[in-house]
Amino acid sequence: MIKSKGIINIDNGNADKTELMDSINELEDGEYGYLLFDKEKNKALPQLKYLFGIVLKRISDALPEHPSVGALYSYFEEIYAPMRTDIIAGEKYEYFDLKTEKSIEVNDVIEKIIRHAETEWGIKEIPVRDELKAPEAKEIYAGAYASQWDNYSRKI
Repeated sequence: MIKSKGIINIDNGNADKTELMDSINELEDGEYGYLLFDKEKNKALPQLKYLFGIVLKRISDALPEHPSVGALYSYFEEIYAPMRTDIIAGEKYEYFDLKTEKSIEVNDVIEKIIRHAETEWGIKEIPVRDELKAPEAKEIYAGAYASQWDNYSRKI
């Protein structure tokens, strides 16, 4: 969850840290992460970052049980990812591996997941990947990147 946001101005190599320090001083005891980003247009969010940080996170937040993003990923991978087959010790082994599929296949699966969320569960507030490029989408975009740090604890 984003606890604070603001602006840092750099002028001739000097940073005006007043707003940043005010935000930091308002935090309760605990460990926090931080992101710094410019105010330019965002780059396209990588497919899996979009899937995990936006699509599956929104679905998890919207469902009453709040299933984990990992559980939702496994659920949808089993439903929509193409089946792969290998031979192991002479036996046919079938499995799913969406993370190694071609880009076009991953896009197709993501679209199916979004449609599933809309038609089966009435979840309509999932932003389209291209919408996240706009500078106004910084908070959502940053949230997708910040989610990778949810279970990270810095060891010193």
